[in-house]
Amino acid sequence: MRICKDHWAVIRSAIEVRGLSGLVAKDSKEAHKNLMAELEGGAQPPFDPLMSMHWHWHNAALRNGGLYLLSEDPSGKNDGQYCPLCEFVAHAQGFDDKKEIDSVADQILAWCREEGLVPKAARRAQ
Repeated sequence: MRICKDHWAVIRSAIEVRGLSGLVAKDSKEAHKNLMAELEGGAQPPFDPLMSMHWHWHNAALRNGGLYLLSEDPSGKNDGQYCPLCEFVAHAQGFDDKKEIDSVADQILAWCREEGLVPKAARRAQ
C-alpha cells in the first residue's frame, strides 16, 4: 500500500499550508532513521506531521478496508499498490478526500500547538 502521487501532493500541501513543514524530515533517509529509532524504542524521534498523516491513512484504510490493501492492485495503477485514499474515494460513500485530509491536518496542527511544537498563535497560510 502506498499513497499515490496526487494524494501525496494534497497531503504535503495541507501540512505546508498549516506551517508545519519545518517539522517534516528533510528526506526519506531522515524519515527512515526516525522510524527505526521509534521502533527500536530508543530516544523519541522528532514528531513528523507528514509521516503522521501517512500512517493515519494507512491505519484507517486497513481498519476499514482490510488486508487486501497489502496485496497487489490488479489495476496496475500506483505501481501495483493500493492508495488508501483512492480506496476511500472508491468505496466510502460521500468521502471527500481533500476535506478529510484537511480535517486530519487540522487535528495535527492542534496537537502540535498543544505540545508546543509550533506557536499557539500560528495561523494557517492562505
